[in-house]
Amino acid sequence: MVPSRSFHYLRKPLPTVYEPLPPKRNGENVMTYIHKQLLSKHDPTGKRRELLNYETGLRAGDIIKVTYLDRSDVTGRIIAIKRGQRNLGSNILLRTKLNRVGSEIRIPAYNPNIRNIEVLYKPEKYMPRAAHYYIRESRRDVDDVEAFVRRQNGEKKKR
Repeated sequence: MVPSRSFHYLRKPLPTVYEPLPPKRNGENVMTYIHKQLLSKHDPTGKRRELLNYETGLRAGDIIKVTYLDRSDVTGRIIAIKRGQRNLGSNILLRTKLNRVGSEIRIPAYNPNIRNIEVLYKPEKYMPRAAHYYIRESRRDVDDVEAFVRRQNGEKKKR
């Protein structure tokens, strides 16, 4: 006769690996709730959410300056913005020229190493399309962005 085995270790509660979610979310979807928590953690002031707003935020064609915590900065023209609904993965694609060589850098909008994103120039009339990939290696390609901003600021002071 074979003795029967009982599984006593299944009777006691298993240890939790993750901290449990609060019991009530006011009937809100779990992913929506988590995205709101992450956004409030990574962007407590809401400044970056305003920059990524469709109506009033950044657009392709704007010139921005991104300053990092180590005091280095990147200046360039936005050629595309990847936005998402409640998305921490939103990012900005900048194009600039360094020593007459075009370069692009993709900047995550909610990167904790970014100190500030500053808008230097907004054109009066935007070029067509939401993303300006077509300016690469054309006559509309960006030139020295910092010199352009200096010229624009000089003209505004003369007016």
